[in-house]
Amino acid sequence: MGTHIKKSDDISGYIENQEYIANTYVMKCFSVTIVLYFVTFLMNEIGIFIIDKSVMRSGFIPSLIIYVVVYLVGKKVLLSDTRMKYFILFSVVTVFTIIGMTITYHVVLIALLPFLYATLYSSKRIMRYVYGLTVLSTIVVVYGGYYFGLCDANMALLTSTRLQNYIVDGQFILTSVNDNPAVTLLLFFVMPRCLIYIAFAAVCNGIFKLVSSSLEKAKRTAEMEEFQAELEKKVDEQTIELKEQQKKIEDLYIQTVTALSEAVDAKDRYTSGHSKRVAEYARMIAARMGKSKQEQEEIYRAGLLHDVGKIRIPVEIINKPGRLTDEEYNIIKIHPVTGYHILRGISGNSDIAIAAKYHHERYDGKGYPNGLEGESIPESARILGVADSYDAMTSNRSYRNALPQEVVRAEIEKGKGTQFDPFVADIMLQLMDEDKEYTMKQNDLMDKKLLIVDDEPMNHKLIEHIIKEEGMYQIISAEGGQEALDILEKEKVDLIMLDVVMPDMDGLETLRRIREKYQTPVVLMTGDKTLDTSTEFAELGCDDYVTKPFLPLLIKEVIYNMTKN
Repeated sequence: MGTHIKKSDDISGYIENQEYIANTYVMKCFSVTIVLYFVTFLMNEIGIFIIDKSVMRSGFIPSLIIYVVVYLVGKKVLLSDTRMKYFILFSVVTVFTIIGMTITYHVVLIALLPFLYATLYSSKRIMRYVYGLTVLSTIVVVYGGYYFGLCDANMALLTSTRLQNYIVDGQFILTSVNDNPAVTLLLFFVMPRCLIYIAFAAVCNGIFKLVSSSLEKAKRTAEMEEFQAELEKKVDEQTIELKEQQKKIEDLYIQTVTALSEAVDAKDRYTSGHSKRVAEYARMIAARMGKSKQEQEEIYRAGLLHDVGKIRIPVEIINKPGRLTDEEYNIIKIHPVTGYHILRGISGNSDIAIAAKYHHERYDGKGYPNGLEGESIPESARILGVADSYDAMTSNRSYRNALPQEVVRAEIEKGKGTQFDPFVADIMLQLMDEDKEYTMKQNDLMDKKLLIVDDEPMNHKLIEHIIKEEGMYQIISAEGGQEALDILEKEKVDLIMLDVVMPDMDGLETLRRIREKYQTPVVLMTGDKTLDTSTEFAELGCDDYVTKPFLPLLIKEVIYNMTKN
């Protein structure tokens, strides 16, 4: 019955579908009544019951028709429709009237059932509606029952002042009937029943109030739960949004930190990746010390930025191959202070700025810039001091390559208690002892192989002259595309400088064939200075391009950045 309406399982759903649920329940009870009526009808047909069969049939058949009509209407009209309850209750009272009139009119229980059903709707208006229907039903039942002569209806209408009036020839019989049966039925049958209905309606009204109170409480509870759920949902959404914003800020911060560290490292081309390596070594030490993930991340960032103050140091001093003069060394000593003032304003974490400021302090108090001693030096700076010194010994310089591992170990051991915090130094020594293959060092070679592909020998000489002073590049020459491909078959190169215009195979075709097999960075050399050139070259897999005539500093910068990683 009305299965196309989905019932809600929660309290708020119950309240929203209250009329649907009440209608459904009344229809189920209505169905049970018709089933019982049908059983009674069958019993009467086979002679178990004592009511006249024609009377029973005259009641059961219209009742069944009414029930079927209500059932079919319920299939077409939503049971949650506000008008449906009036139709259902009217049909129920009508059927109960027929039952009461054709079986026994003085059974009050049948007339009371609609009041119980009306209570389901928690509506005083419905209670008044049902009361009016039931009063009309009672009048019809009483007078109809009298008309059919059911049960002891006629006995109730007899009047007599003496018992002898009921005795004829010694037999007890009914002899006389009241001259005004309609008045008697009204006074002694209809009105008492209507009074009973009022009392029962009062009971139902109490039930109604109890149900209404419970439903109202349930409604408030549901609304509170819904409000709380909505509030929690909004809090969750805002929390997610804040986390996303925080993540974006965090990513931007990390990108800024990384860019700054790379800007510093770019000034010293012989120690490429120094800041990242120091940061990684510092994080490894912090992990061995039992630091949390957050603390490890902070020390890593401090490592990335520990040399940011070198931005103010002239490149000539940073890259000087020989020993520094006292004046140059004093200039170097200011970079921790410069870094501190830069980081204090951008990092959002004073510990990073402090670590950068004191990472050159010594455990014996002979460091700079403030000569702090022992544990007066911030812990993060003591960690960075060991990591920085370790990378300085294990990375390449213009005048030497990375030192052997045993030499580095001896220096760390020697510096315990003087240059380094003994505890931190011991952890670094443990890491070194575990590094059997000596992988913790600068692994990028100072000798980079460049393949210059150009049919003009003068361009080969020009590029070789430009980068000669760098001292870290090996030039391999090819005068055509096929020759370049043959070279790539035989050996690995770090960068290909490829001319676009060549007689045997132009540079673009050579680039296509290179990209079919190799991921080696390619820089095209061209005389074309139109804006569309860069887009076309990028689509073909070119990493960068330079235009002729070459600017020496531009060539240096492109080659360095394309080979540093």
